[in-house]
Amino acid sequence: MGKIYKGLAQSGLWGCFDEFNRINLDVLSVCAQQVYCILSAIRERKRSFVFTDGSTVSLDPRVGFFITMNPGYAGRQELPENLKALFRGVTMMVPNRQIIIKVKLAACGYQENDILSKKFFVLYGLCEQQLSKQPHYDFGLRNILSVLRTAGASKRANPDKSEVYLMMRTLRDMNMSKYVAEDVPLFLSLIEDLFPGLKAERAQFPDVSKALEKVAIERGLQLHQNWLNKCIQLYETYLVRHGIMLVGPSGSGKTAIMEVLAGALTELGTKHVIWRMNPKAITAPQMFGRMDPATGDWTDGIFAVLWRRAAKNKNQNTWIVLDGPVDAIWIENLNTVLDDNKVLTLANGDRILMTPAMKAMFEPENLNNASPATVSRAGIIYVSDTELGWEPVVKSWLAKRDQAQATGLQPCFDKYVSRMLEFIRVNLRPVVYNETACTVGTLLTLLSATLQKYESTHEQLTETKLEHLFLYCLTWSLGGLLSEKERPAFDTELRSIAGANLPKRESENDTVFEYLVDESTGNWRHWSNYVPEWTYPVTEERPKFSQPVIPTLDSVRYERLLALVHSANGASMLVGGPGTAKTTVVNQFLGKFNSEQMVSKTITFSSLTSPQIFQMAIEGAVEKRQGRTYGPPGGKRMCVFVDDISMPAINEWGDQVTNEIVRQLLEQGGMYGLEKPIGDMKFVVDTCYLAAMNTPGGGKNDVPNRLKRQFAIFNVPLPSVAAINGIFGKLVEGRFSPDLFTDAVVQAARRLVPMTITLWNKTQAKMLPTPAKFHYLFNMRELSKVFQGVILAERDRFSNKLPPGGQKPYGSTVTSPEGYLLGLWVHECRRVFADKLVNTEDRAWVDKTIVDLCRQEFAPELCKQVDEPLYFVDFLRDPVVDDETGEVLSAHPSHYEAVPGGLKEIRTRVEALQRRFNEESKNLKLNLVLFTDALLHLMRISRLMAMARGSGLLVGVGGSGKQSLARLAAYIGGAYTFQITITKTYNVTNLFEDIKALYKIAGFKGQPVCFLFTDAEVKDESFLEYINQILMTGEVAGLLPKDELDMIINDIRPIMKQAAPGVPDTWDNLYSFFLNRVRDNLHVMLCFSPVGDKFSRRAQQFPGLINGCTIDWFLPWPEEALTSVSGKFIDEFKMACTEEAKSSLKVMMAHVHVYVTAACKEYFEKFRRHVYVTPKSYLSFIQGYKELYSRKWAYTQELAVSIQAGLQKMVEAKEDVNKMKAELAIKNQELAAASKEAEALLKSISESTAVAEKEKQKVTVIVDQVSKKAAEIGAVKDDAEKDLSAAKPALDEALSALNSITPKDIVSLKALKSPPDIVKRIFDAVLLLRYWPINKVSWQENKGVMVLEGSYDVSVKMMGDMGFLTSLLNFPKEQINDETVELLQPYFAAPDFNYEAARKASGNVAGLCNWAAAMCKYHEVAKVVEPKIAALRAAEAELKIATKEKNAAEERMAKVQARLDEMQAQFDAAMKQKQLLEEDAAQCQRRMDSAAALLHALAGEESRWTLQSKEFDAQTQRLTGDCAVASAFVSYLGPFNKEFRELLMTRDFYGDCIKLGVPVTQNIEVQPNR
Repeated sequence: MGKIYKGLAQSGLWGCFDEFNRINLDVLSVCAQQVYCILSAIRERKRSFVFTDGSTVSLDPRVGFFITMNPGYAGRQELPENLKALFRGVTMMVPNRQIIIKVKLAACGYQENDILSKKFFVLYGLCEQQLSKQPHYDFGLRNILSVLRTAGASKRANPDKSEVYLMMRTLRDMNMSKYVAEDVPLFLSLIEDLFPGLKAERAQFPDVSKALEKVAIERGLQLHQNWLNKCIQLYETYLVRHGIMLVGPSGSGKTAIMEVLAGALTELGTKHVIWRMNPKAITAPQMFGRMDPATGDWTDGIFAVLWRRAAKNKNQNTWIVLDGPVDAIWIENLNTVLDDNKVLTLANGDRILMTPAMKAMFEPENLNNASPATVSRAGIIYVSDTELGWEPVVKSWLAKRDQAQATGLQPCFDKYVSRMLEFIRVNLRPVVYNETACTVGTLLTLLSATLQKYESTHEQLTETKLEHLFLYCLTWSLGGLLSEKERPAFDTELRSIAGANLPKRESENDTVFEYLVDESTGNWRHWSNYVPEWTYPVTEERPKFSQPVIPTLDSVRYERLLALVHSANGASMLVGGPGTAKTTVVNQFLGKFNSEQMVSKTITFSSLTSPQIFQMAIEGAVEKRQGRTYGPPGGKRMCVFVDDISMPAINEWGDQVTNEIVRQLLEQGGMYGLEKPIGDMKFVVDTCYLAAMNTPGGGKNDVPNRLKRQFAIFNVPLPSVAAINGIFGKLVEGRFSPDLFTDAVVQAARRLVPMTITLWNKTQAKMLPTPAKFHYLFNMRELSKVFQGVILAERDRFSNKLPPGGQKPYGSTVTSPEGYLLGLWVHECRRVFADKLVNTEDRAWVDKTIVDLCRQEFAPELCKQVDEPLYFVDFLRDPVVDDETGEVLSAHPSHYEAVPGGLKEIRTRVEALQRRFNEESKNLKLNLVLFTDALLHLMRISRLMAMARGSGLLVGVGGSGKQSLARLAAYIGGAYTFQITITKTYNVTNLFEDIKALYKIAGFKGQPVCFLFTDAEVKDESFLEYINQILMTGEVAGLLPKDELDMIINDIRPIMKQAAPGVPDTWDNLYSFFLNRVRDNLHVMLCFSPVGDKFSRRAQQFPGLINGCTIDWFLPWPEEALTSVSGKFIDEFKMACTEEAKSSLKVMMAHVHVYVTAACKEYFEKFRRHVYVTPKSYLSFIQGYKELYSRKWAYTQELAVSIQAGLQKMVEAKEDVNKMKAELAIKNQELAAASKEAEALLKSISESTAVAEKEKQKVTVIVDQVSKKAAEIGAVKDDAEKDLSAAKPALDEALSALNSITPKDIVSLKALKSPPDIVKRIFDAVLLLRYWPINKVSWQENKGVMVLEGSYDVSVKMMGDMGFLTSLLNFPKEQINDETVELLQPYFAAPDFNYEAARKASGNVAGLCNWAAAMCKYHEVAKVVEPKIAALRAAEAELKIATKEKNAAEERMAKVQARLDEMQAQFDAAMKQKQLLEEDAAQCQRRMDSAAALLHALAGEESRWTLQSKEFDAQTQRLTGDCAVASAFVSYLGPFNKEFRELLMTRDFYGDCIKLGVPVTQNIEVQPNR
């Protein structure tokens, strides 16, 4: 939006924002700030301004913003106030449509525009008032304009015809298409009333009609006139609209209308193609496109890609069909496409124009969620189910059959179908609604499959046999969705029509559903003749209960139906309640395929299954074949089974988006790829589909009607009592065969199945589900779990082949094998039926019902044996060790057997195992109180861990011990325990990694795994989707990528060869082995809280939580448990009370929890407010008590110690006062002596000080004289040094020049026989300074100047001296005299006697020139300075003598001062000692006074403290009860009001303390801590 606003501001354009209130509220708020920014800049007359994103934007003040919107529609927002304030509101009124119609008609050339506009206006007014209210009816301006455009075209095409005639025909033909069948007669009567006596034929399109008929015949369709009329109506709409909606129920021929018209228009010369997509099978970003928030890259969506392609295609007409339910979100994103703009606007700013060769078409079932704005923008063609009916479909099917079959079957259709359909519609109620055409479609599918065999053998069917086959197919198609109760009525009606063509009943309860037609004879036979025999695997002690499937009459007949539909390449769906064996039947059917040719894929849906999860699951099961075609690996076929297909959540628009992609896959044979290249359909071939769903109703969803049409649907009722007897009777009979067990055991075993069924039926009737007991569902799964537990038990206690004395004790009061079997059955029934119940009353009812059944079926002596409960566990035996090697063969042998010693033995065993767990565990320590309820729950969880695929749903409030007991049970069973660790970044990817690790442990190692999952770890509801998949199928969509799956298959191969050597190691067998091994070993333990509505909602959304788990409901802790827990903590707690008080306290704590629990119910009944009390509250209460008691006891002890110390201090203070009196007298004497000593010292110091002062004055005079003399000498010295410093630079320069001369320079100079003249003269100057002889002075001319002639011979000798240069450096310049300087002046006067000229002639030797000049200059300075130096030396001598005198005087003064200081120090010490004595005496006096005053003030406290110290023991005893009452108040009474707080405090807490003898303060009250 910001980009649009900036563009408008820069260009000065007006922007119209249509449907502005469809933008999300948060975006609207930002838009308000952006518009305000621009308007503020206009107000301030700026040429540029800073936009809200920080960018500088130029401003054209002509910019304008306009909003048009419809308020109050679905998907609309209320504009925020800060946005409203920026715009002026204008309300648009409904215009006078009659005037608009009149003007338009006049513009089209209608002369009678006045009367015709009135008729037009009145007709639409009557239609709005009298026709039914359908969401797709539109009588607004857009519809009026489309009618007027057609009227204008008719006028121009038929100028000679009557205007009334043309108008009447246009109004009729342009509106007929959208009306439902019931409204058509009324509309025609309105037309006739407005245009009386006028008959007009439909507008004719002979070419199109002819082409339509040709294409329909080529496609094998019937030329049904009503249906052909709909094709023409679609064509008429196609001519005037670019957006068309084909609306109608499933099976009404909408798709065929569209395809046939496209084919007909192609026949007429212009190629027309149809591109289909389902907008509800993908998300909005996947449909239109998405912007990467990080990079800003734009990726087109599927619809955007198709739109671009269609816009570029110039050689064909493209219809883009959006085939899915309409909602107010995605359809209104196409508003600019459907209105006159004809532009697709994308979020990245792209605007793709719609070409004339494009049409946007929609094929929804209804327009319930479409807004009037949407309906008005599109042309509507409504196809009622009566337009086509089922007869043309049957005729088309018969036309493709053999002539003899078609002739034989047509009378059957005429005779049975209409009557039975009408009978079902009026009298019966199918469990699932299905369109008539779809039901007949199932009939045709079954007939096609049934007749296939006879077609392949070319067998000619007799009329009777053909009718029998037809009746069989009719029964399972038209009656396939009837419940068990309504099947007899269907049977009776069908018999009234068919007569002898139906079989005679073999029993009173039989219906036609119990019979099928024998393929060879064509006669009816009972289904029971086709049920195969099943034998129990006697050799296996513990068979895998999940693997054997016992065939029944129901499973066999449904398998045959599935096989029939599959043979006709159809899809089947089974509908039934929970536990009706739908999944088992499908798995049986899939298991009969040849694994070399067919593979299967099971996908279980839940509430959160998304289209993407389904697409990932399908794509993961197929591989690319060629182009855009995908299929199962290895060129096989695949059968996809979608279990719980109705589970996906229904969104706010009433759509199941997940099932939309399922429908797309079944209908179009593929899905659009979500990865690049986007917009390409991935076609999945060689795939068939099966589905199962719960019966709709009671909170369970239905599936879309358009999806139902893709399936042949059959209802699966609950098995009959005979069927259940057959299933479990065979199981028990095989387990307890007469050759292994006594007759008494065998007879008792035979009675167990009827008893279990009776218990099941009674429990179903009594324990009905309610909102609070939503999980009270008792289906076939409960029966199965009972016998799974019976078979799990070891058979050694029943066997009749044990040697004498080899019989182990049974336990409890059981004394016989048959009693042991009955005890086992009672135990398992309680585990299955009672453990899931939510209160003790319901459990007591189940226990009583079980006891009553035992008494009805067995002798009193046998019933007496099971009066006391018999407990079964699998962890009684010690590890199995090899006697020879000592190797542990089985660390955790699992033998499900009774505990001879009852709960006492179990508690001892479990406590030992708990101690071992704590020893082995480094981090987690369990400190469980194993009261009876805890032990029972532990045994229940352990029982699940012992069963293959045993998973548990542990339901209880916080602190019930669910997690701890599950961990201990897992340790006892040798299972690896895992619990996810929730972090801030934990997501589905992390969950997948954790599940993969568990799968590898369970699959590869074969080790039991306990996956502990609590409701606190449901960070995202999608977590439960994957837990649901683990529980239902074990396959988690997207868990294992192809490469990882291949690695797993390779790794599992050697394990399967060892475990199942006879099974071929094909990919499918290996994967199935791995998955089954994982499911057998992976035990999911869900720990959920029942508080709130989350648990019930999740259980409804994810059926695997209930169906895949055994529920163990943790009831509130009984009083015995509460006492045990308090005893566990209080017994070890150090207290200052008697053992009797401690015992009473433990009971009182338990009573507190019981009282508060009862008060919660009373509080709700009185005030309708829930208060929850959990075991965690009780544990918090105990912990709070311990902390409070410790704190208060410590405080009391500290107070007692303080008071005792205070009393002791008072005694000591009295003694100290007497001591201080004696000390004070001594101190006063010492103070008097010190004062005398100080006075004597003071007198001596005064005398010595006078002497020192006189000596000090003498020394001061001497010091002043010496200091003055030193200052004068310093001034002279500074003056001399200043003069000398003037010559120092020249001297330094000369020395530097000398240093640059090396012996090598002298040697090279000596080698010259005739050096330059300047060199000779320089050396003459050196000779003069050193007082060496020189030649007689003579002058010579040098460059026109007279200079002295040098004496070089003597110079050579001088240079020959090895110390020549050193002697110059150390030259005694003080010896130079005025004569020498005067002799040197003629040399210095020569113009070339300088350093530069000499350097040119002699190099470094030129430095001697500077040296000679410097020596002379130094002599001139020294002449001035020398007198000053002489005077300085004399003055310094005088100063030295004066200084010596000063030092002697100062030394004398120091000795005098030292003596004085010594005496002062003695005086100070004496005064300090005196001061200390004075202060000590004063302090002693003050302390004595304070102590006396304190003793006087505390005289009363002393008596009070003495009394209080005697009461501390009683107060410490009362802490036992006081802390209990206070902790109970804090832990429990916060949510209650004042009335209940006071009631519980006085009546229950305090009263119970008094009753039980717990020491407590009388009438204790809880006060706020201020």
